[in-house]
Amino acid sequence: MKNTTIHQFFKKFPNDDACLTHLFKTRFVKNHECLKCKRETTWHLLKSERAFSCGNCGNHIHPCVGTIFEASSTSLQLWFYAIYLFTTTRSGVSAKELQRQLGVTYKTAWRMSHQIRKHISQVDGDDKLGRIIEVD
Repeated sequence: MKNTTIHQFFKKFPNDDACLTHLFKTRFVKNHECLKCKRETTWHLLKSERAFSCGNCGNHIHPCVGTIFEASSTSLQLWFYAIYLFTTTRSGVSAKELQRQLGVTYKTAWRMSHQIRKHISQVDGDDKLGRIIEVD
């Protein structure tokens, strides 16, 4: 996402369904095979929940489970946009700036920024204060 413009971002992720589909394809669908029935299938987006259903056996897959989006009622598009801001801004993003950009409460913006920072540090392997630090 580093070299993506805002226009390109919103073209790729115009709504929550597009974000959920991206998350689903990234995490689960490698060869269109159901994890339960082990048959090649067509996956159907369920409108009632953040899930996809197997066309053969009806097994549900919830792409948000095990991610920072799991227990959140905040729109996936807002989450994706917040991550976009974190990855494209040189000097970081404050919770107050997220609040302004996303139009959410400060509490929501703070929680989102905290979750995103925690996830980025886990992915990057940056365990704060896990090494020897010298301060003058």
